Amino acid sequence: MKVQFFLDILKPHHPGLDLLARTIMDINGVNKVSIKVDELDQKTASLHINIEGINLSLDEITEVLATMNCALHSVDEVVFEAED
Repeated sequence: MKVQFFLDILKPHHPGLDLLARTIMDINGVNKVSIKVDELDQKTASLHINIEGINLSLDEITEVLATMNCALHSVDEVVFEAED
């Protein structure tokens, strides 16, 4: 099943967005990651992350985000689609 998660995330400035995106891409089934910075302050960044893939687990994604010192604020949208 095709899955899309739209997540609102709070992360420290380090690690960088490129490392965060690459780390998410390493999750089994992920085939696309898009990260948009919503807001920056002195120590953190608020991000909107769109993750697409096959049979994705939100639990696995949040575990990986936690290893990168990221906090999940909210799941703003979830899309499930039957595979062709």
